[in-house]
Parts: sequence; structure tokens; C-alpha cells
Amino acid sequence: MSIHRQVEAAEQYAAARGWPVVATFKDDGVSATHNRPADRAGWRELLSSPVRFDAVIIWKVDRLARRVLDFLQSHEDLQDRDAGIVAVEQSIDMTTPEGRAFAQMLAVFGEMEAGAISARVKAARNYLIRAGRVVGGRLPYGWRSVPNPDGPGRIWAQDPDRIEYVRGMVDRVRRGDSVYSVTQWLDEAAAPTPTGKGSGWQYSSVERILRHPILAGMIPHNPGNDGKVRGEGVLRGDDGLPVVMEDVAILTLAEWRNLIRSLDERDSGQSRPRAMRAKTSGLLSGLLFCGEHLDDDGSGTRMWRGTVQGRPSYSCPVCYQAISNFEQVVIDEFLRQKGDWVRWSVVEEVHEGGAAMLPEIEHRLTELEKEIRDTRDRAARRALQDQQASLLDLRDEAEASAPTVRLVPVRGTQHFAEDWADATTPEDQRVILGDAVERIWVTRGRPGRRTEAQVLARLSFEWRNPESLGPIETPDDADLALWASNR
Repeated sequence: MSIHRQVEAAEQYAAARGWPVVATFKDDGVSATHNRPADRAGWRELLSSPVRFDAVIIWKVDRLARRVLDFLQSHEDLQDRDAGIVAVEQSIDMTTPEGRAFAQMLAVFGEMEAGAISARVKAARNYLIRAGRVVGGRLPYGWRSVPNPDGPGRIWAQDPDRIEYVRGMVDRVRRGDSVYSVTQWLDEAAAPTPTGKGSGWQYSSVERILRHPILAGMIPHNPGNDGKVRGEGVLRGDDGLPVVMEDVAILTLAEWRNLIRSLDERDSGQSRPRAMRAKTSGLLSGLLFCGEHLDDDGSGTRMWRGTVQGRPSYSCPVCYQAISNFEQVVIDEFLRQKGDWVRWSVVEEVHEGGAAMLPEIEHRLTELEKEIRDTRDRAARRALQDQQASLLDLRDEAEASAPTVRLVPVRGTQHFAEDWADATTPEDQRVILGDAVERIWVTRGRPGRRTEAQVLARLSFEWRNPESLGPIETPDDADLALWASNR
């Protein structure tokens, strides 16, 4: 019944008994199941009101409280004011002993009914989710709901107008681009934003899309979550492993896990916004270390980037030595040493056959260990332990089968100089440098203006694949002929 009808029924009840109505208090649109009377504005206003009253007329007991303890507490609060509760629909007058006893019985049944309704709603929701049905709420960017071809309701599907933008985000991050550069690409490509407004893309929106489990065909699902905070759970089968809808996924589970890992491991310097990069260059972020003082284990102090007289620079936070106007020297040396050499493809392991689910099994086993430790309910803990035992058996079976592992390239193979020429942003260039250089050590130089050779003398390069350095001379005709004759 609407709040207006409830107020009207209470006023008619009071009029029939000749009771004057001194005030009306409402909690419109507030659920008694999830909100105690003490937490509701209308009830608090009633208790703090200076108006003198003898009874509080409500429509039904379960409109005031759905838990017996909450109902009894409300009754006690009114007794402190020498007042009682009267329910219109149930003919209850708690100003009498008989009325109080009857009301308490109704409160017990109301709590039982609320629990039964909650269980039925959760069961129906779980059933629909497991059937691949959309149960409401806002769908992630790149996906939509479509009519279910096999029955009632709607199911998940890729949004043809947006899914390619999601693929573009994924491809760029997997090859090493920063999230900020992906944000700029989306703006340049005029990709529609999640809200449909023209305010442009936000870093948080891009990262939220990249982290969503639907990329791997998993449906977010948090049964039993009584809070209002969205959890990280996904729909799982009886074996405890995620249920995957392959027809809506754009990544395998292993690829999505690798993507999440790469986002978690990003260096903060690489992820700075354009406004900050304009003041301090991030091209060499994370590569420069002070060579003036080494720790016992041989590791140096990472240099911080900033500015010196408005020029991009790096400085040591311990000894404060600084270096500026040197990036081009680093680039020239990098291209001289690595430009002619092949920049090998970044690859990811893809498990096939019996080993396909091994990484996911190990991931779930790790989660279960923490859940078992944190669970205080014995029945729930035993259920988790049973799931753990089943997964251990499943892991043994998967390991016993013949595993196949493929290395899948994430990007094409070119020479370093070719990739450098194709790079259009500092983020792209930083990734290429990171594939060639492990770190660069910086030592002090003499003060004053310096030549490029003097700047280079301050730098010591620690190369990746140090056996592949220096210019590669083009073979002459004689060398080519010799090579052909030896084949």
C-alpha cells in the first residue's frame, strides 16, 4: 500500500475512536527489512518531537520493523514516553498486555516472512544468473542485453558499436601502453564515453573497464553480500571455478589475469597525466639510478624526476646530484647500440588441453585459503574446505594429462629503430627503451656546460641482452655469396 493510503487509513482509525491527530511522521520509500527504525529519519523525528502523544498509529507491524529485536526496541522507546503502538490492519493496541503479546507474535512471523522472501529472491536471482540471464543493473561498457532466443528474459551480448573500442584498450595495454595514453587515444578517436556525455574519457573509467571480469566472460556475482560495497566475486560452478561465457568474452581467463597483473605492476611514473609530463619528462622514468653510492647488495638509489630552472631533470634523493638536457644523448646511444637489432615479440603463455584450467585452479586455491581462515561460520568453512578438496583433486587430474603450452605474441616483431620510428607518444617510446635497457647509472660530472661526449661519459648503460649490441653492418656481395653456398 502507498504511503498516502497508509496515512489515510491511520487518520480514519483515529477519527473512528475520537483520537485527535497531533502530528504525522513518514519514512517514505525506506525498507523496514534493511533499515532499523532507529536509523530512519521519520522515526527519529518522532522520538525527538516535543509534541505530547499517547499512541503511535502504524498500518502494520512489519511496516515498522522486520526483526523482533528492532520491534521490541521501538516499543521500549515509546514506553519511555508513556505511549504505545497501535496497528490499523492487525487491530493491535500495545497499550494493553494482550495487544503487546499479540504484536510480539506477529513480529516473529514478520521476521520469518522477511527471511523467506529474501531467500526466494536470492534463489531466483542465482538461477537467472547461472542461466546466463541479465538480472538488471548497468552493464559494463562494450556489452548490452538482448532478447533471449531460447526463452524469456534477456541475455548478455557484445555491443557492436562499442566492443572494438574495448578491444583497442586491451590491445594497447597488453603491448605496454599506459592507461593515460589509452585515454588520450579514446578521446582522439571520438569514442563514445560510458555516460554518453561529451566531457571526455577519464583514467578511472578506462581502468574500471579493463579490470571488469566480463572481458573474460565472467559475470560479477556476490551472493550473501549484505553491504552496499560491490565485491570482486564472480559466478562460480559447483567445482569452485568461474563460469565462463565464451561467446561474450574477448580474452581467455589466463589473458585477463595477465592483464590485471600488468595493471597492478605498473610503475607510477609511466602513468602520469599529460599535464605532468609537460613539466617533467617521463621518458626515462624508472631507468635512472645514482651511481655515486651503492648498497651492499649492489643496488643503487633510483633518481627522481623534476625540473632544474624549468628544464626536465633527474636528481638523487640522497646525494642530490642532478642531470638535465641529456635525453637526446640517451636516445642516440640507444639507437646506435640497439637500433639494428630485432626487438623480440612480447609473448604470453597459453595453456591448452588438460592444463588449460591449471592457472585458474591455482588462483582459486589461493583465494580459498584466505576465505577459510577468515570464515567464522563452521558450516560455511566446511563447505569451503570441501570445495578446496575437490579443486585439489581436479588439479591432480589436470597435471596428469598431457599439458600443451603455446607462446602467443602480443605484438609484431620489428627492429628497435623501426619501432622507435613508429612510436608516436612518450609512453610508447618509454616501453621500447624499457625493452632495451635494464637501467642507466649516473655519476657526477664537472660543473659548467658540457659536450654530448661528456654527458655520455656520466652514463653507464646496463643493457638487456648485452650480447646483442652495436651496429650490424650490411653484408657485401661476397659475404652473401659465401652464405648462400653454405646453405
